Amino acid sequence: MVRGHYDSEPLMRLEGEIHFDAALSRAEVEAAALVYGRPMPPVAYLPCCGTLRHVPALLERGVEQLVAVDLSLASLRAGLMRNAPDVPASRLSVYHADVRHPDAFLPGGGVPFVFLGGNSLGDVTSVEGHAEFIRSLAAALTPGGVLVFDYVGDRYAPGTQDAVTEWPETYLSDTGDIAVIDTRTRRSSPVPGTAMSILRFTSKIRHARTGELIVEAHGYDKLVVPDALLAEQFADAGLELTNAGRMADLSPYHRERIRRTGDLGMLGEPDCLYRAVKEMTDHCGEGSR
Repeated sequence: MVRGHYDSEPLMRLEGEIHFDAALSRAEVEAAALVYGRPMPPVAYLPCCGTLRHVPALLERGVEQLVAVDLSLASLRAGLMRNAPDVPASRLSVYHADVRHPDAFLPGGGVPFVFLGGNSLGDVTSVEGHAEFIRSLAAALTPGGVLVFDYVGDRYAPGTQDAVTEWPETYLSDTGDIAVIDTRTRRSSPVPGTAMSILRFTSKIRHARTGELIVEAHGYDKLVVPDALLAEQFADAGLELTNAGRMADLSPYHRERIRRTGDLGMLGEPDCLYRAVKEMTDHCGEGSR
């Protein structure tokens, strides 16, 4: 799998980034719980959990034990210090590990609920790796279990021309807060022989007054998969996929944030929540829904 682009510690110092935004994380969990549509189960799984930002809200909603996994050690360390410093080990198990091997850290038979936040489905950009990622998510679920995830898909693709967005930010340095300008460039390129594409992000952080470079240009990629193809890919892994609707329609917090700040990409209008249900298996071993 791929390590998080936030292994670059300076980007976690941007005040407007999502990693330590408790209100945003709580709103995402509330919307995910609505899409899940069941009482919270005793055990749930957070693959690609990043800075553990969804942990407090899920525990508050009644999950008794969370299993959280990520390949970015920097993100996990920051999350344990800032997002989940007082959560007892009996309620939170954190693994610096590869989500392709859920048997290494999940109960036998899987869990009934998996939440994948932060548009992480697009983090694996190879075609084969993407399919393996989906299979690993299916393997983490009990029969009838539910995966809820958010994904922008091709609603955010800028086309063949670069799309550039700039906005004022605050950089939390060791010597004090610095007013900066965050410039994000997005470029889309097709994956040959498929309906998918790669969305390349480049972020550059400069001092708002002097123009001095604070954080060097830093790039990361997302795999863009149209909904129709995504449903086929999930069906191949034994999961029935439904687009549950826009995050902004499911979350009053997101609607207000968009109204106040505009659409800053994945927080805004294009982001949708999805519900994927694992097929039940009858005694003959044949799948049924």
